[in-house]
Amino acid sequence: MWIPVITVLWSLGNTSAFVNFPMVNFPFTTEEKCYQYVNQVRNSIMKDPQYLEGYSVCVEIPLKGETT
Repeated sequence: MWIPVITVLWSLGNTSAFVNFPMVNFPFTTEEKCYQYVNQVRNSIMKDPQYLEGYSVCVEIPLKGETT
């Protein structure tokens, strides 16, 4: 199972803040599908004028009894 994790640095008035989005409710069965989703979200977020920078990754979470 693959979980997307997206971290975004937002401009909030005179300050900025990192926001982390581990998206455990959106598990994917393959790494490729996870990164397709991450790229779609990243392209959308980058259009926001408050976006400063970000980082995203897909993390593999083994299912019970599964080895990595």
